[in-house]
Amino acid sequence: MDSSFPPEYTRWWVEFYYQKFQVNEHVLIPRLETESLVREAVKYCRANLPDILIDIGTGSGIIPLSILSVVEISQTFALDITSEAIKVAEWNNKNQGKNITFLESDLLSIFFSENTPLFEKDKHTLLVTNLPYIKQDDWENMSADTVHEPKLALFGWENTGFELYEKLFNQIESFVEKYQPKTLTILAEMGDNQTDIAQEILKKYGWKFSFFSDLRWIERFMKITIVQDL
Repeated sequence: MDSSFPPEYTRWWVEFYYQKFQVNEHVLIPRLETESLVREAVKYCRANLPDILIDIGTGSGIIPLSILSVVEISQTFALDITSEAIKVAEWNNKNQGKNITFLESDLLSIFFSENTPLFEKDKHTLLVTNLPYIKQDDWENMSADTVHEPKLALFGWENTGFELYEKLFNQIESFVEKYQPKTLTILAEMGDNQTDIAQEILKKYGWKFSFFSDLRWIERFMKITIVQDL
């Protein structure tokens, strides 16, 4: 076997946020940095308990399952573009039994389709995501083991790697217009060199936003707050 083949795929599990989760070649292997995203989400939930949690690009389901292991949220949606990833996330949830609705969706597109799930308007909503943010085929800046992970979970398009977030921000505008959440807070992981491009793009929307760091003090997360006029 290739020496770079991830041991997590060989043993079929990975430890993340004090728990074990099943992984396979259909999902990204969770990184330690993403635990900082979970911690920030838990901190937010304890101070401002949302009615609804949405995780976009759920992969193995580690982000919503980690959050729900600490706090209770009335309604949770976990979305992913591939059915293979959804199967892994559902399997992980079997071991925890959380109330999560898993849906195959290209970002938030399921909420604008004829198969729109039951989703109440006028709710406090928390959206978390770790979208692909690496520039297409930027292998020289990546570790050898990533060649075995799904490209769909790594690369965020060819120009900057931030294009998927630009697509998501456009969908968020439509989502807010349709569902009119009282508040919508977005916590998202990005590349450690993408603060400038994120700031440039976010300014166009007029949303309140800030950035926060991982445990190594590397600024790699966005916090966006959208409050409806009451």
